[in-house]
Amino acid sequence: MLLNSCAEFEVSRNTDLAIDTYAPPEGALGVAETRAKKYWAEHQEQIGRDTRYLAVQSDVIFSDEIPNLYAKLINSPGVNSSDLEDFGNDNDLNMFCVNIFDTRTEKLVGPEGYAVVDLPGRGSTARFGTYTARYIGTGA
Repeated sequence: MLLNSCAEFEVSRNTDLAIDTYAPPEGALGVAETRAKKYWAEHQEQIGRDTRYLAVQSDVIFSDEIPNLYAKLINSPGVNSSDLEDFGNDNDLNMFCVNIFDTRTEKLVGPEGYAVVDLPGRGSTARFGTYTARYIGTGA
């Protein structure tokens, strides 16, 4: 893993970055879908019309919102050792919900997203659960 910053790193496209599934509030979903749709409209020529999925950050997740968090962190190949150390020091960790946007339907694939600790670099392709998607950050 190559660290780009405290919150971003590059991983293999085959490494699932999701530590769990997570359903963000409905309002966050609406904002994420709108931003992903706008991002796709503005960048589809640049990133390629054959791009099927975009991963968009929809929410921030607090550590107490994920049951059995430590066990999920230890068992996740997409979590680096400094994250485990940070969590061990104060039981607090920066986590984000990433939802998947289908460029063909121009909608989120569903209301459930993925809890992620380390975000890939914006514009890179990464795996979230069963989806391989181009990460667009918040899409803003």
